[in-house]
Amino acid sequence: MQNKVSHKIKSTLRNKKFWISNLKTLALMLVIAFAITQYQQRSMIEGLAPTLPDISYSEKPTLVYFWGSWCPVCKTTSPFVSSLASEGDYNIISVALSSGSDNEIELYLRKHNYQFKAINDDDGEISESWGVAVTPSIFIINKAGEISHTSTGMTSLWGMRLRLWLASL
Repeated sequence: MQNKVSHKIKSTLRNKKFWISNLKTLALMLVIAFAITQYQQRSMIEGLAPTLPDISYSEKPTLVYFWGSWCPVCKTTSPFVSSLASEGDYNIISVALSSGSDNEIELYLRKHNYQFKAINDDDGEISESWGVAVTPSIFIINKAGEISHTSTGMTSLWGMRLRLWLASL
């Protein structure tokens, strides 16, 4: 029985039609994912980064992270942002959207042991000025104060590190 299954798997993997069909499906999925990402980022600003309350951009790249305590994807991304913040190699600024009072946000950050501070955007004014339509949204600001990279949705720690490194060049 095992030989029949093994032979069938080997036969399938050698079949050119199997690979062509799966590559077409993968290509279609990538095109759809790219289109969704472009749509989500359509209103995100470019050029010089707007000022944020009590924040100035410095001689090292800055990651500006828009998130919400209610956002399921942010629950995956926030630990990566926290890791970057604890390393201290880059400036990390987070903006909490629709996440409660200042006290509630502070309790949320402590509960999850996040190592970044948050600006409370309770009225949505900051996120609107940055063109943020979805969370999480990430902006990478280079040393000149210009937005060099933007992303929405799930991202990896290494993806953020790479974009911050590129912004430091």
